[in-house]
Amino acid sequence: MNRDDVAVVVAVGPLDRGKSRLGPTLDADGRRHLVLAMLEDVLAAIEGAHTGPRFVVTPDADVHPVASARGAALIEDAGKGTNAAIVAALDDHRVAAAPAVLVVQGDLPHLTPDDVRRCIDALTADAPTALLVPNDDGGTSALGLRPPHAMPTAFGPQSGARHREAAATAGLPLHELAIESLAADVDTVADLERVRAAVGPATAAVLQRLTVRTEGGATP
Repeated sequence: MNRDDVAVVVAVGPLDRGKSRLGPTLDADGRRHLVLAMLEDVLAAIEGAHTGPRFVVTPDADVHPVASARGAALIEDAGKGTNAAIVAALDDHRVAAAPAVLVVQGDLPHLTPDDVRRCIDALTADAPTALLVPNDDGGTSALGLRPPHAMPTAFGPQSGARHREAAATAGLPLHELAIESLAADVDTVADLERVRAAVGPATAAVLQRLTVRTEGGATP
């Protein structure tokens, strides 16, 4: 399989509900700008590593300009949560027809092209196969499936364990990558501070304009 045959999918929820755990440190407008900036950086990292098909699944029309500017096609979902969005993406005929899919969370503004290459290379090694990149709160930063419906997805709290169980139930070889830079996604102010020095330019620009209050005071 050619690595450019892999379909890469990024899920982004409704912007008016995004990153609520950053409130009241960021108001709704600030969170909205931050989510869009993080998506732009994620898509830029993917674009830097992968010339194959790229998709953003979202119920929010305001996501479309950012996705389109980065060459990602849109898949609409009903806004019923991350896992439902991923299921909708996997059922899209363009994704389902690909030999493999890599699902990447949209709140990883510190994602790099090298991270994306590592994931895609792991997917191209064997067939059928699954790839899991867990994060340190028990969730899933990235999930790869070859073929796209090789096993059910289970995004949400403690999804890492559920994805391991799903692979075992399906008799699917599981490649688990511990990528240090993807050990934390951005849900809280602490998460944001943890990755702040490594975020992409779009997120960095938003953070320069926003005031994020932490326990120690204000961070510009």
